[in-house]
Amino acid sequence: MIWLGGATGSGKTSISRILAYRHDLQLYNVDHRTFDHENRLGPRERDWTLPAGELVDVFVAYSHERWPLVVADLEALAATPAVIAEGPHLLPELVPTGAQAVFLVPSEQRIRATREERGSRPNISDRDVLLAAYIRGEAEKRGFAVVPVDRPLAEMVERVDALFTLDSLPREIDRPTVRRFENDVLARQVRLYRDSGEAPAGDWPLPFACECDEAGCADIVELTLADYERISAAGDRSPLRRSRS
Repeated sequence: MIWLGGATGSGKTSISRILAYRHDLQLYNVDHRTFDHENRLGPRERDWTLPAGELVDVFVAYSHERWPLVVADLEALAATPAVIAEGPHLLPELVPTGAQAVFLVPSEQRIRATREERGSRPNISDRDVLLAAYIRGEAEKRGFAVVPVDRPLAEMVERVDALFTLDSLPREIDRPTVRRFENDVLARQVRLYRDSGEAPAGDWPLPFACECDEAGCADIVELTLADYERISAAGDRSPLRRSRS
């Protein structure tokens, strides 16, 4: 198991996907389990108008509450290959002591720019700035690697890759089965998102992993949820495998 955590706008999702596909690892994305976890934990009210400091406390408490569900998810995965787990809720104090873990911390300017692009409230930007400082402090306290996000994505990928040691980890993989499972998790997340009433209208394209058996394949197959469910129901997975001819 290797871990990639960090603050909003740090590129965790992109970097973890690239590394998982490059090294043929299982990919566990905490955000892809959000609605499943919320259904299991029960409904809750959110007050996004709280001051930034209180929002950090809420985020940290919620991350701790979700942690047993994250652990259960991880324990249910196949024994091989190794897993790269990523997400903002993987706080340093939750990651096992001595684990291979990297925490990405963007600058305040980058955090605020990301939140502005997403149309977030100013107090959410303030929360994320405070949360980044919290993550940095907790990671450094525990001896985990802290990496500033200060270069293009391609360079960040190589920098993070160099910090992980994969040679001793289980690597045998049934790639089509692993990627299909991850695709099913993504489809379920979007299905539950729609059921929650929070999702925007329409059927937008989603980044499903190629389910071919070629080592190191990093291809993405963009399909709507309706298309993916139609393919799954038909039983012919060939549309989810890129042709190499």
